[in-house]
Amino acid sequence: MPDDRRIAWRPHPRAPAGRRRDRIPVHPDAAADGAGAVTRPVVHLVDDEDPVRRSIQLMLKVMGYDVLAYDSGTALLAGADALKPGCILLDLRMPDVDGLEVQRRLRRAAVDSPIVMMSGHGDLAVALQAMRDGAIAFLEKPFAKSALKQALDLAFLKLLDPAGYRAYLEEASDKVAVLDPAARAILGHIARGASNDGVAAMLGLSPPAIDVARARLFSDLGVDSVTDALRVAFAAGLGLSSE
Repeated sequence: MPDDRRIAWRPHPRAPAGRRRDRIPVHPDAAADGAGAVTRPVVHLVDDEDPVRRSIQLMLKVMGYDVLAYDSGTALLAGADALKPGCILLDLRMPDVDGLEVQRRLRRAAVDSPIVMMSGHGDLAVALQAMRDGAIAFLEKPFAKSALKQALDLAFLKLLDPAGYRAYLEEASDKVAVLDPAARAILGHIARGASNDGVAAMLGLSPPAIDVARARLFSDLGVDSVTDALRVAFAAGLGLSSE
């Protein structure tokens, strides 16, 4: 667990191009606030289920983050004009205001904190909508600490190191650019919400052939899941509209 020593944030150098595991620079242990004081990264955690919220909050604290927890989207929105700099870990399904609507209201209020959406109901259409609306990543509950860390590393990279984040976007574009045409077409269809059967029909392939091609695509991108592939696709500019 990181201690409270004052450590300067240094941009992560861009990795060389090539096929490899998808890697995101780690978050800084400390960052300067607007007054020049050094603070640890803050995660605004929003989840209406007490046991889940407490479990994730503990995980975040063990990982070295300061955590501000909210039991509803309404509670977060009530203080949106004075949020501490940080990122937002936002549950999708909540009884008062769902995560997608919270995300839209935050954007209308000009709150530009990076958002990581999470849900216990894996739904590709919802993940796509969250990313189209600006979420930087989508996590399916229950998630491993490594998956949470990767998503938050990306969120804090965007927040604290714009040059490093631009390099990440360029690297994602490079990964997509070197895919063969069939793999790039499959990724594009997935990023626009097509199912396996739908992609198979559009490309004239059998569903088993699409399964094999998708596994090869994931290997080429260095990812393990559809949501991680979507993260790379959106970083590269694919799937930014529903057309």
